[in-house]
Amino acid sequence: MTKQENEINALNEHKLRSELVRAYDLLRTVIDENPNIILMKDWDGKFLIGNRALANLYGTTPENLEGKDDGAFNPNAEQVAFYLQNVREIMSQPATQIVMEESTNNATGETHYYQSIKKPLVSADGKKQILVIANDVTELKLAQKKLEESERRLRYVLDATGEGVWDWDIKSGIVTHNSQWCKIAGMDDNYLQHPVEEFGQLLHEDDRARVFDALQNCLNGHGHYQSEHRMRMPGNRIVWVLDRGDVVERDSEGTALRMVGSFVDITKRKEIELALGVRTELLDAIFELSPDGFISFDEAHCISYVSPAFTRMTGLHAAQLQGMNEAQFSDLLTRLCVAGTHFKGVQKLRAPASDKLPDTRQIIELSHVGKRILEVGLRSSTTSSVSQILYFREITHETELDQLKSEFLSTAAHELRTPMASIYGFAELLLSHDFDEESRREFLTIILKQSELMTSILNELLDLARIEARRGKDFVIEILPAQALITQVVRSFILPEGRRAPALKMPGTTVFLMADHKKTYQAIVNVLSNAYKYSSGEVNIELINEPQPASLSTAAVGIRIIDCGIGMTPEQQSRVFERFYRADSSGKITGTGLGMSIVQEIVLLHGGQVTLESTIGKGTSVTLWFPAESNLPSTAGLTS
Repeated sequence: MTKQENEINALNEHKLRSELVRAYDLLRTVIDENPNIILMKDWDGKFLIGNRALANLYGTTPENLEGKDDGAFNPNAEQVAFYLQNVREIMSQPATQIVMEESTNNATGETHYYQSIKKPLVSADGKKQILVIANDVTELKLAQKKLEESERRLRYVLDATGEGVWDWDIKSGIVTHNSQWCKIAGMDDNYLQHPVEEFGQLLHEDDRARVFDALQNCLNGHGHYQSEHRMRMPGNRIVWVLDRGDVVERDSEGTALRMVGSFVDITKRKEIELALGVRTELLDAIFELSPDGFISFDEAHCISYVSPAFTRMTGLHAAQLQGMNEAQFSDLLTRLCVAGTHFKGVQKLRAPASDKLPDTRQIIELSHVGKRILEVGLRSSTTSSVSQILYFREITHETELDQLKSEFLSTAAHELRTPMASIYGFAELLLSHDFDEESRREFLTIILKQSELMTSILNELLDLARIEARRGKDFVIEILPAQALITQVVRSFILPEGRRAPALKMPGTTVFLMADHKKTYQAIVNVLSNAYKYSSGEVNIELINEPQPASLSTAAVGIRIIDCGIGMTPEQQSRVFERFYRADSSGKITGTGLGMSIVQEIVLLHGGQVTLESTIGKGTSVTLWFPAESNLPSTAGLTS
């Protein structure tokens, strides 16, 4: 071979080497610029090559990856061992595999999720190797986790796909795609090129104008193009896509000539967002309508949610509580409590729950919102975003009822003890001493009267209990002629010795009311009996229908009983319907103190009202208003 031929061969070899270097550099650039993680490993799990995406994940450089395994960058030994076992299993099989994996960023500590394509290879010298291309699906995975959090154990699997690519020659109006674009769109490869107008026809009619506006803004130089929209695919299938792109070529006047972009199916993500939205709306509606208040705390034990009911019952708004830790919240709630009922703190509530002890709740009374009484409980959570939930139930009414029951039992016991003491005392005297006949009769008369008083108290207590328990369900509502009912009451009423029957003032035209005959009769008799007890003068009964109380929305008949007795002070009038309350404290006027309570219960269960007017020393007027059967004639001209 001549010297000239050697020089030519050397030159060609140098040229070939240069081209190989350029080709390698180009390939390296393509690999490094690819957003997906691309790597090759040998049988020992050491990197033969790794691109910039992988190096960024491990906080190093592509050059520093080569010759090292995952353990050099990933502190999670269990995860590193899994990687090695996994690649060896795949290298031992002939088929390419697609797997879901996760990896931790060494620099930030963040966990990323990938869909990896793993292809087994054999080198020229027969050594087993593996090629891995990993697509970052972290966003989809996080969306999946949110849905699982919301519905606790809802499983979600999203098959991520690669991105489709499009290239729009604006001057010719032709759009060129890669095969992945056609695959996402559900079309064959015959659709790799088409006029841009056909793209417009694929857009959902409700999104078309918005998409073209976004494209036009990009063409006009107002930023990148990005749109999430729906497309109608073959078979009328609706697909949500994330479409992104930008102008890559303009003429000397700035007119767009070419635009390229990518296209990815986000239908599954949209379905997740819709499910989360529906779930959130449902939970919001439940919390909005719930009478109980709720406060949730995040994993750092700071307030993350305040329900509307809690705001209504405490006056504390979500904005002032958001982000507050449990100690700060406990201090705030303690300051709002009435002295002696302070909030013991969230930590005190949490201790029994964490130790699996019986549920412990606290009762607090707030001083700044009408002294409301609340029951506070805690539930611990095992989810990553909620550590615990405080729930608040208002028990003001229950507490008041319990207090009223206690007071009622105490009063009833006291009222029964007085006659019982007399009966016991005089019976003991009769048994232990000899008395003459007149004294014996006097003592027995006292025992009889006290027994009658006890019987009367017990009967009225039972009557009141029956009325309250049945709430009018046993009432037989019928049309009653008012004049006849009043006349019946007066004729059957046993007048005290030496007293005249009540004077009646009633309209000439018959007036009808809707009521239970027995209960209405009882109510009138109770009021009439009080009129004679507390008055030595005349007693009058009037039948009226005007003026009616403003609180009554329907026509009513009023039966008014007027006496000229001792009357009542304003303080006595305010307590007249209390059980066992008696205006006369001297004990000279007999009675149980339950009569007016029964009257009010009867009238209210009819849908009526009791009104009372009294002047001390002049007398009292009590009016029982019952529903009228129909429009009443005027009672302006009463007849006696």
